[in-house]
Amino acid sequence: MTFQLAGNEPEIYEKILVPLWFRRWADALNDVLALRPGESVLDVACGTGVTTRMAREKVAPGGTVIGLDVNASMIAKAKDLAAGQDIEWLEREASDSGLASGTIDVVMSQHGYHYFPDKPAVLAEFQRVLTPGGRMGVSIWDGHSPYTSAVCMAVERHISPEIAAKQRAQRQTPSADVLADQLGKAGFSEVRIVRQELRIDVPAARVFVPLHLGSMPIADAFDALPDDRKAALIEDVEAEMRPYERGDRLVYTDAVHVALGIR
Repeated sequence: MTFQLAGNEPEIYEKILVPLWFRRWADALNDVLALRPGESVLDVACGTGVTTRMAREKVAPGGTVIGLDVNASMIAKAKDLAAGQDIEWLEREASDSGLASGTIDVVMSQHGYHYFPDKPAVLAEFQRVLTPGGRMGVSIWDGHSPYTSAVCMAVERHISPEIAAKQRAQRQTPSADVLADQLGKAGFSEVRIVRQELRIDVPAARVFVPLHLGSMPIADAFDALPDDRKAALIEDVEAEMRPYERGDRLVYTDAVHVALGIR
């Protein structure tokens, strides 16, 4: 399972999904990690860098922040957005950061952990780079929201089961118990799982669905649909989301699990 964006998809992702979804989850993750001035932070699977940039604000003055992602186009966008900011960017695998051992106070990752193909290797890398007593926190979806469920059903109906499976995979995440077990086996102490909920407020389906899918790895499949099938897909999402309509907005609850541990 991977999340790879290309072309103008990272730009759409940053303009649409970051302010409506990921900036708010980044705030929530930063709050629970309680970053402090002077700390060194590694943001793994940083994407376009919203969590990384927020972390830089939290650890100033004196702190250092590194954003790491395997996706070249995401790192390129992150660099552009953070031009002039004192942030280091690494295009590397999460299991092989290349950083010196025991040099990072906080490792964090927002919505990236469930994509890692070898989670034990990634957690071992977190252990290696963290200082003694350093802390880590990874935030992943607690399953599907009403909106993402509706989108995946419509994609399966109007594109294909295979494309729908690719879209669904973004929220196929370990349970709270599995997360706790994985961190414990990796050697982390004081492991705890925090469930966070946010009230999500996005534009109506007819506006939001094309923007959302245009910033996803399945963007090409959606764009290739004839206009009438695109309209039918959007209408299906509208029908499913009618209970969540508030004027010209969709308002629903979404949730994540944050797995926390100490080296």
